[in-house]
Amino acid sequence: ALPTSVGGTTLTANPSTGAYLSETTWNGATGSFSVTPGASGGGFSHLFGRPGYQDGVPGIGTMRGVPDVAGDANQQGGLPIIMASRSGTSVNTSPGTSAATALWAGLVALADQDAHHDLGLVNPAIYRIARGSRYHKAFHDITTGDNLTLGPISHTYHAGPGWDPVTGWGSPNAQVLVPLLAR
Repeated sequence: ALPTSVGGTTLTANPSTGAYLSETTWNGATGSFSVTPGASGGGFSHLFGRPGYQDGVPGIGTMRGVPDVAGDANQQGGLPIIMASRSGTSVNTSPGTSAATALWAGLVALADQDAHHDLGLVNPAIYRIARGSRYHKAFHDITTGDNLTLGPISHTYHAGPGWDPVTGWGSPNAQVLVPLLAR
């Protein structure tokens, strides 16, 4: 089974309350809203065929489409990391899709805890939820931005409604998604 693949976004939240405002595809390579170079990955495998849970998803052909989901990957306002040392502690932010992947690992751990067992591969559940009536409550659908980089890549993908090969189904609304995954 192929693991969950995570793309990157740039999150805009209310600076006073932290409330979600919007997101776009993370792309620091072209300078859009990021201090960190790099961009969300994405595309289609040349090695792995489309898994059954991706059957019938618009935009996915016969090969595995990635990413499945996305999370904040921008250094500004990104995943807080507490650094402890002999001289004290500091809070930094961790950029990139590695940080977004850690966010998803934590979210799945919460769902495991809520379910009282290891959920195992969550991709079939993610796709079931995203293709159902609760999609826009469980996910923030990222519809703007692209993963164009300044280096040599073979394809540039654009975010769009529903699943896309740069942000997948989008970023999580954990309050809704965790209980749905735990079912």
